[in-house]
Amino acid sequence: MKKTFLLTAMICASILFVSCEKEPNIDPEVPEATTGVFVLNSGNFGSNDASLAQYNPDTKVVTYGVFQSVNGQKLGDTAQDMLIYGSKMYIAVYNSGVIFVTDRSGKILKEIKEEGRSPRYFTTYKGNVFVTYYEGYLAKIDTTSLSVMASVKVGDNPEQVKAANGKLYVANSGGMHYPNYGKTVSVVNPAVMAVTKTLSVVDNPANIEVDSKGDVYLVSLGNYADILGTLQKIDSQTDVVTTVSNLPVSFITMGLNDKIYFVSSQYDASWNLIADYYVYDALTETVTGKFITDGTSVSGPYSITADPVTGNVYLGTSDYVSTGDMYIFSANGVLINKFDTGGINPIGCYFVTNK
Repeated sequence: MKKTFLLTAMICASILFVSCEKEPNIDPEVPEATTGVFVLNSGNFGSNDASLAQYNPDTKVVTYGVFQSVNGQKLGDTAQDMLIYGSKMYIAVYNSGVIFVTDRSGKILKEIKEEGRSPRYFTTYKGNVFVTYYEGYLAKIDTTSLSVMASVKVGDNPEQVKAANGKLYVANSGGMHYPNYGKTVSVVNPAVMAVTKTLSVVDNPANIEVDSKGDVYLVSLGNYADILGTLQKIDSQTDVVTTVSNLPVSFITMGLNDKIYFVSSQYDASWNLIADYYVYDALTETVTGKFITDGTSVSGPYSITADPVTGNVYLGTSDYVSTGDMYIFSANGVLINKFDTGGINPIGCYFVTNK
């Protein structure tokens, strides 16, 4: 399952009051400022070494071991994704089979556990949180009771999920069936939690982003041999799938002004990862060139995340042994800062904003 398995913000000045009411429908809001950044370190599978760090983009100070410091316990085995929504944060810890719901300091409010299910990735839609479970399910979480309201069977080993045009799109990787990966995206009606359509895509779909027009961009990772990672577009009006780049693509993030930043990588004959970084303009639907413009060399890419306010791009690296590095670039590809994430396999950055 290789990359599929691996695919897989600083604390606010004062802890926000945790409302007992349902989180508002905040999806359309545009945040005004980034006040901090959380860095989620996945750790190595089976090592119980996931961790959470926080970075202050103003002072450039990094604080390590946030979750353990606040709660007096480890985060767990293989952190997969994190969501900051309203006054709460949701952290999926895959191999521990738990979703931690915390306040914005990282203090645990509740643990969500579904027997025999391993959480992967989150999204939001109309005041609810949705999560994929690797056993083949998409679930809806009520943000008041902090419990699973409903779930629906999708494809095998689903990874990321995103909302577009009133629908949820779920990438069914089939990652546990190497070398016979999955080749589908499930389209789900979130109101009734039912699959309405199944789309055929390139092998091993995993990473999804959505542009301002509602077009869904999907990365299929291929089979790490003769089928390369492929960037595809799903028209959310018609659900027609098209391939949009001939470059091998590993993972993407949506930046400001519909700019998609992506890692283009593949393994050579000796299993050395060869990587480069590009920008795709979703408005003109063209690759506009390489992303890093100042000559900075970045090897071992593991994650890429864009700040929704500043447009800065956070590029995490890993050698699967030592603590990772996080490179911060401007939207124009100029290095701003670099820091040690304090944990192995930094799987993403998550931004605290003032809304």
